[in-house]
Amino acid sequence: MAIITKFTTVEYGQNSELSQLSEGDCSRYDARKLPVVKDLNCVVYEMKRILGHSQNIDEAAFFGKYRRLLEIAKIEVLNPAIKALINFWDPDYRCFSFGNVDLCPTIEEYGMLTEFPKHLHRVYVPLRNDKVIPELSKLLKIPHLSRFLEKNGSGLKWKFLEVELERKKEQYVSMLERDRLIVLGIYGLVLFPSLKGVTSLEAAAAFVEYENTHVNPTTAILAETLLTLNHFRKTGKGAVRCCTQLLYIWMVSHVETKKPIFNNFWWFNQKPLKIVEEEEWGILGDQGWMKKLQELPSSNISWKAPWVKSVDVIVSCGRKCWVPLIGITGYVSYALALVIRQLGGIQHIPRTVGLAKFSGFFKDQSAREVLETIKQDWSHLTLIQKESERLRDPSSSEGYEKWRNLTPIAASKKPCSEDGPSRIEEGSLKRKKG
Repeated sequence: MAIITKFTTVEYGQNSELSQLSEGDCSRYDARKLPVVKDLNCVVYEMKRILGHSQNIDEAAFFGKYRRLLEIAKIEVLNPAIKALINFWDPDYRCFSFGNVDLCPTIEEYGMLTEFPKHLHRVYVPLRNDKVIPELSKLLKIPHLSRFLEKNGSGLKWKFLEVELERKKEQYVSMLERDRLIVLGIYGLVLFPSLKGVTSLEAAAAFVEYENTHVNPTTAILAETLLTLNHFRKTGKGAVRCCTQLLYIWMVSHVETKKPIFNNFWWFNQKPLKIVEEEEWGILGDQGWMKKLQELPSSNISWKAPWVKSVDVIVSCGRKCWVPLIGITGYVSYALALVIRQLGGIQHIPRTVGLAKFSGFFKDQSAREVLETIKQDWSHLTLIQKESERLRDPSSSEGYEKWRNLTPIAASKKPCSEDGPSRIEEGSLKRKKG
């Protein structure tokens, strides 16, 4: 059980600004030196075939266990919008920067979109690959499941799993087994995509963990998103290895349009989004979306998505002044304090020391030691408590406005370091335990 410390948005923000004065900031990449994203392989992973098997499911039972997975799978992404968006990603501060406006997908926002029922503020820890196939075979009741593996053993071929799904439908086996096969496909082809038509062992591990121990995959989904964005921004090309459906809905939720998209809760009515896509965005290609986002005035940015609710938000873990995330392929840092206005907080100067250097992939031998450190960090969480009545209007401190208007080089007082002070100052304010 994690130890939880709570502050109000004002208490945490004021203390953050005091700590930042002594710590300084991580330096930020000069965006002019980063490549423009030209080669984006954003494949539609046979989702129509998966969704075709969902027509006769018990929707109430499916929703009760898997929440919004089917609705997420049905989202049609405008690839030029995602391609343009990536060019505004800051790989050091882990946020999109539009002029002096910073935005980033958050754990809480993704949690509201997926609606997984339990443990949003619990870190994902991956299951060992050698345990995945035996556990998956038990869940799906498919013996000798290893025969469906790719030659290199990296994942399961969906076309073979689809044959099993058809067989189970013909034999009138339990709906649970059929639902699990559909959900495994969504995990491997939507939430954690890898090769076309292949569910990676890492994605299958996340599915197994959810089935066996109800581990909420939201933090892992966000981690893979940040890792993918960092890769694209630094190389300018690659294949998408994150959930573009969630990223796309998050994006359009923060960009105001002539016609409102979210009159009703969007999961039940996506027609307004389709109308905006056809009437306002239909003619925009790659260059059109780049121009749109480059010229986007701050007045056209919605700090709070229309579907955001007032909740407790996690801002740091353990001795780190930000949140370390574990995905299915690697780990990465994430700083909600940069974008607290998205969840109704007052924006103060964030603490960023050590943020840029904290990322890696599990193929590196040192990563396993880092995982143990992250698990220890997540045993002590710092939260900003939700507003008692409603989300406050977005606002920022005077100090933040001065800090953000500095050039990236001028804003950096000290080189980025993993060392140095990182805890909330003891005695600087009265803590509220929760």
